[in-house]
Amino acid sequence: MTKMKRIVVNEKYTYLCSTPVEVGDEVLLPVPERRSRPGNTTWKGVVTSLESDYEGPCEVAFGKVEDDG
Repeated sequence: MTKMKRIVVNEKYTYLCSTPVEVGDEVLLPVPERRSRPGNTTWKGVVTSLESDYEGPCEVAFGKVEDDG
């Protein structure tokens, strides 16, 4: 089983992530349920830290956005 770790996105949002990522990687993330609308269920953010002090509940990142080039 892959270990989930906490990452920080856009310098303020903490997510759980099982995909190997590095600072500067773009990741695909779920829109929080309270803000989601039909057709608006994901957004992209940039990993700004590979650890977080936040210990509360977190959404799970869908994974790293792969470069098409």
